[in-house]
Amino acid sequence: PPCGKFSSLQEELYDLILQTNKECIKLCKPGTTIRQLNTYSTDMLCDGLMKMGILKSRRLYHQLNPTSIGHYLGMDVHDSSDVGYDRPLQPGFVITIEPGVYIPSSFNCPERFQGIGIRIEDEVLITETGYEVLTGSMPKEMKHIETLLNHHCHENATQSFASFSS
Repeated sequence: PPCGKFSSLQEELYDLILQTNKECIKLCKPGTTIRQLNTYSTDMLCDGLMKMGILKSRRLYHQLNPTSIGHYLGMDVHDSSDVGYDRPLQPGFVITIEPGVYIPSSFNCPERFQGIGIRIEDEVLITETGYEVLTGSMPKEMKHIETLLNHHCHENATQSFASFSS
């Protein structure tokens, strides 16, 4: 949130993205495909966006997120071109789980949602028994993000004031 605190509107949308992120991560295991994860993510986001009044039809979802739930990681940032999304995940694969929505200012939805974009990304290692979130130590809960932003803003304000008053 640009002001260091989520508005109730931002909280609602962020929570939908965060829950989608967490639920998709739980599905990461050998045998699952990125296409299956993407279908689950799309269903979850469409349902939530429709309940919030942002999306009137599932057909319009890809105007808010033209990407997949994630992609393979390896020697290159995006290793998707060589490995299809229908290939079952195997131990040792590393993928991203990155649900998000980007609501254009011109999108036909309540004005208060227009111009908002949120994405939450994790890197996930597929293990023999499931997954390991490689980015698990990174903050993504709202309270942690607000704390970091407010601490950072407070430090910058203090430093700016100190240099100004010198």
